[in-house]
Amino acid sequence: MTDWLSLAQARRDELFAVLEQMVRIESPTSDKAGNDRASGFVTEKLAALGGSVIVDRQAEFGDHVIVSWPGEGAPGFVIGHIDTVWPVGTLARMGYTHNGGRIFGPGVLDMKGGIAATVTALGALKEAGLWPTRPLKILINADEERGSPSSRPLIESEVKGAAYAIVMEPGQGPKGALKTRRKGLGEFRVTVTGRAAHAGVSPEKGVSAIHELAHQILRIQSFAKSGDGISVNVGLVSGGSARNTVPAHAEVIVDMRAPDAARCKLLEAELRSLQPVLKGAKIAVEGSFHRPPMERTPAIAALIEQVQGLGRELGMELPEEPTGGGSDANLTAALGVPTVDGMGAIGENPHAEGENIVAEGLIWRTALLARTLHQL
Repeated sequence: MTDWLSLAQARRDELFAVLEQMVRIESPTSDKAGNDRASGFVTEKLAALGGSVIVDRQAEFGDHVIVSWPGEGAPGFVIGHIDTVWPVGTLARMGYTHNGGRIFGPGVLDMKGGIAATVTALGALKEAGLWPTRPLKILINADEERGSPSSRPLIESEVKGAAYAIVMEPGQGPKGALKTRRKGLGEFRVTVTGRAAHAGVSPEKGVSAIHELAHQILRIQSFAKSGDGISVNVGLVSGGSARNTVPAHAEVIVDMRAPDAARCKLLEAELRSLQPVLKGAKIAVEGSFHRPPMERTPAIAALIEQVQGLGRELGMELPEEPTGGGSDANLTAALGVPTVDGMGAIGENPHAEGENIVAEGLIWRTALLARTLHQL
């Protein structure tokens, strides 16, 4: 009987070396060159395991990469993103450090830890002669932190017909819970057009777009229903041209989230039904739900239960939790592919100062991924 934990522990030095090298290549989504270097490093590691490489070239974002191995039956699909939210220069003040049982650094949790675990788990399977029998695809994309605008078509094309999808985002909370529900994410621009006038000489001739927008912001925020899982946030507001001019233009950017497709549709309909309060004002709404919700379907529930069972074999209890954040699991799950998310690192402070992972936890997650890929 394979000792999966020992298999991962034997490669701990490799695991942390791969992680450190990735973290030391700064790769904010806006830096194409940095992302290409980081994904190139990972691709070399995967190609050395016999994978066939296809590079999806991009002009604005880093190139996306697919590495695949042949087999029998429907393929397994593993996805991770190499881009981070941290600007170039962060490493100089928040460098890679390994102390107190934790590893700190920009992007170490979200989600270079998960990619390092993937590379190491595959290496362990190859060396031990335990490679899965079904085909396997690994997709590394470089725009997830922006909502995967350029990689979405690739993800949706490559995951079709897959037996399962594993998303190596970090686990949820201190116990590293698997993520089985994610809200659908919408981004909308609400624009108000009024009529300009001199604010002192003839204000009555004007129609204030900002005044109208103030009414609409209150209406938009009223759409939020925390008990129903619906969140709404007016996050950016702009308008006007001068202090002494009745503003003819104003707009807001709105973040909207809902737990299922029906409520996403209802929420968007409410937003598009906004009517002006001030005579002469006009309202226009642009945008969409760019990430569909990840709903806990019976197929997803069955996959989660299977992974939880494999975790217990390794002495791991794997809780599951919903989350309001989005990931590429939203895309794979929406296509009906059984998806498990949050299989990556366990840690604290994603997207925040002091981002870190639990070092031993990453070894456990590497063992879990190797066991899961072999079993599935």
